[in-house]
Amino acid sequence: SNWLSFIHPEGQLYFYMKRGHLSVVTEENVLNIETDNLVSSYLAVIEKRILECGIILPQTCELFVELRFDEPPQTSTCAYYFVDHHSRRLFWLEPTSSELLDMGMLVSDSHLDTAMERLYWVHVEFFPMHVCSQMTPLILDSLISVICHGMTDRMTSRTSTFPYTEEKCDQLLRALSLRRGEPLDGYTLCFVARLWGAINNQRFMTYYGQENAQLDRLQPPMPEDIVDRPGLRALANLTLWGIPNHHYSKLHDLFVHDQVYVDHWQAFITACLSEWRGLIVWAFSVLIASILISMLPRASLSSAMAPILAASSSILSGSILLLRHHGFEDATASFAASFLRTAKSSDWGFLPLSVVYSMPKAMYLWSMGLMVAQFVFWVSRVVGVFWASGGAGLLALMGYGILHFTSLDDDHSDLMTTMLRNHWQTFQSGSVEATEALTV
Repeated sequence: SNWLSFIHPEGQLYFYMKRGHLSVVTEENVLNIETDNLVSSYLAVIEKRILECGIILPQTCELFVELRFDEPPQTSTCAYYFVDHHSRRLFWLEPTSSELLDMGMLVSDSHLDTAMERLYWVHVEFFPMHVCSQMTPLILDSLISVICHGMTDRMTSRTSTFPYTEEKCDQLLRALSLRRGEPLDGYTLCFVARLWGAINNQRFMTYYGQENAQLDRLQPPMPEDIVDRPGLRALANLTLWGIPNHHYSKLHDLFVHDQVYVDHWQAFITACLSEWRGLIVWAFSVLIASILISMLPRASLSSAMAPILAASSSILSGSILLLRHHGFEDATASFAASFLRTAKSSDWGFLPLSVVYSMPKAMYLWSMGLMVAQFVFWVSRVVGVFWASGGAGLLALMGYGILHFTSLDDDHSDLMTTMLRNHWQTFQSGSVEATEALTV
């Protein structure tokens, strides 16, 4: 046999052979005589097909073959594709389509070229050892330039579409710089091809080089049908202290054009998990305080039911969300995209999820308000309605002052509208740093 064996840097054994004018690569174990004969028979079929079609193959192309066995085991087929190392494209002898290749929507021939180049780099990543000597070292220099630009773009823009964070770019540049100026071996080519594949995938998703290129992470390259129920959303915000609007906006920013940037997702979900943990503790404190107030002389047990129920709802919803989202802060971009795609209702959009995410904080705020009302009611029974009303008025004045002076709007003519729209920001003080990290 004329097969040469190579070992991928991760340990996979594969074989390469020069068969006439045809270069062939496969992962089949051709050391087994039966497998070798079966592969050779399929290669003969492919060569015959090439002659029948009158196709002249490029000198820089190679053929990948893979045996597939059907039921019963004696029935076999051969999957294949050609790779052109010069044009960095894949091709087949038969006509194919982007639908069969599951590429997604294409807008031009150059967009198709980007998709094909991504598949090319995936092939090189899997079979780097035999072809490294044919590759130009410029692919490493160009990759360093691309990552340097991407890192700078990330540092100077909160809406960059580059797939790697500044910290990850710095680590990658350190690794790539160690191989700069050195001969391109299979190990280096393997991770260089992996990075080029990821970058070309991102370029394809953001319509790189196209008329409608996505230059901003928050700006979809194509018009999207956004499902919105403004009436129900307004009702949910009115009932839940305006908090759903915050999560509704964040979820839409995270899931633009069905894409999720993993660092933004991790920052968002980490802030949510931290907030839910803290709210469980605070809601439990309100629960205990409300029970203690109900045990005071002349206190009414019935007045404690509402704050106890609200605090319990906050604790229950926060606990369920923590259990359901355990490990989500370390999730990959593909997992986050799958989760958001499933959670996004076809009829309601992200409104149900934003309401669910708002429950721990909203019910905690209700429990606080109801506990204060419970305390004022007890004071009115002990020292009189006059003094209780005065204390309640003072608390209301303090709340109004906080809402008034922390509002971002210049026009305060409609006080109630301004309060309902902005007062959720007042209660973000416990997670200011996390919120600032998510600002876009």
